[in-house]
Amino acid sequence: MVSVLLIAGSSKSIFAENIFESPQNIQYSQSKYSGNALFEYLISEDDEHIGLAEVSLLLANEEHSEIKIEDYVECVDWYARMIKVRITDGDGPMSKIKIINKFLFDELGFVYVQTGNLEDLYLNKVIDRRKGNCIGLTILYLSIAERLGLPLFGVNVPEHIFVRYDDGKQKINIEMGHKGMSLPDSFYVSNSVERFDEESITHGCYLQSLNKKEVISNILLNRSKIRRENGDHKGALGDCKKSILLNPKNPGAFCNMGVVYEKMGLIAEAIKNYSMAISLNKKYASAYYNRGSLLGVEGRYGKAIEDFNEAIAISPRFTLSYLNRAIAFKKIGKIDKAILDYDKIIEIDPDYAQAYCNRGVAFAETGRFDNAMNDLNKAIELDPYLSDAYFSRAIFFADCNKLKEAIEDFGKCISLTPNKVFTYYLRGKMYKETGELEKAVRDFSKAITLNPSMAGLYIDRGVLLLQTGRLDEAIADFDKSLELFPGNPVAFRYRGQSFKEKGEYGKAIDDLETVLKIAPDIPSANIIRKEIEALR
Repeated sequence: MVSVLLIAGSSKSIFAENIFESPQNIQYSQSKYSGNALFEYLISEDDEHIGLAEVSLLLANEEHSEIKIEDYVECVDWYARMIKVRITDGDGPMSKIKIINKFLFDELGFVYVQTGNLEDLYLNKVIDRRKGNCIGLTILYLSIAERLGLPLFGVNVPEHIFVRYDDGKQKINIEMGHKGMSLPDSFYVSNSVERFDEESITHGCYLQSLNKKEVISNILLNRSKIRRENGDHKGALGDCKKSILLNPKNPGAFCNMGVVYEKMGLIAEAIKNYSMAISLNKKYASAYYNRGSLLGVEGRYGKAIEDFNEAIAISPRFTLSYLNRAIAFKKIGKIDKAILDYDKIIEIDPDYAQAYCNRGVAFAETGRFDNAMNDLNKAIELDPYLSDAYFSRAIFFADCNKLKEAIEDFGKCISLTPNKVFTYYLRGKMYKETGELEKAVRDFSKAITLNPSMAGLYIDRGVLLLQTGRLDEAIADFDKSLELFPGNPVAFRYRGQSFKEKGEYGKAIDDLETVLKIAPDIPSANIIRKEIEALR
């Protein structure tokens, strides 16, 4: 029997009617090489003994246990047989490539898709549907080349893989996205999703022929990204680690692992992996941006700005780098520099509503109120569903004592993002100012429902309940506030007032005296002392 993971060593076995002895043997092999056993095999086996089609199908088998691997291997064998009979002894490399391209893309109708779905990655689905992404079609192409004995290899560039003929004398690139068209290396340098430096080429990260294990690492990396997007962070991390073990020179794998760690809340590990990606490709704009964003989360704004500077220098039209750099500048008080970054975003993308919103806030903070209002209005005009713009404009209205307008904008914000605690809290404050106390109580209650651990919310609602004569409810709120924040003199002050209103003077005196013990120098200390004397 020829093992399911081995390529037969002669043309006779390659083109045999069936390279397996029996269905029972293939079932045994599928079981033998499931899960980690398959990966352990890949790590230990010599590259020349690995069959790309077989390994790809075994990886697919982890998701689709019902597939019959021998049927798909036979299908690849058949493709190779059909191509072999068309190749003559006088055909050179380019002629052979054109024959493969004509058979796959013209006669069988295989098409390239850019999507990141598993159906476009796994060889069985690529064969069934006759379409695949760059990895799925590359695996098919290379699997046929294995059977034909052609020196074809996978080649990585950022977020992409293509095929290359390389016999040591002649190199021909074969692009799956253009029906096997031959494109020069310069095309990939100019049109890559991410820029890459000469050093990354020299070190074998990009534009170098890959061995089979390195090609297979792309399957695992692509699957990791799909699992990550589907929320399976554990599965994504496992696939990414395996991908890196098979090919530790792929900057994209480290960047992806950084994203997975970031989604898992493991910030230090994410930063470490972004740094590794950058060490492999000094021109990796996305890795600089991602690392800068996390450095900003950690409050390391200076370092974050350095990373955004690098990302902008590499990719000067990537607006998110300007946006996050502006936020970092604002955090360290350099609002004018932040405004310049927002200006640049709007120059690049005049319809970027968030940039207008953020610039409007920055204008307001520097006293340019007319500019602020114009920008906030423009943001809402461009994106009527941008809750940040309504929230920021509501704050602006509140600062200008336009309470009705503020309440209206807070309402729009709530309709768009109904779970923001602070929006209910601020609208409650506005309702309190306009004398609509019941509406204020409702908003504070909603805020408490969303975040029941905020002590201050209970005080604000308790004060309103005190003002409307619901003393027991008010006292319950002050009790809860003190449970959450035991030493808060404000809660003791208002609970003492509530006890006083109820006629429970002993309890009122105890609370008021506690206020003076906690904060003896508060401005109202003398008033409180007089209240205590009066109660006695």
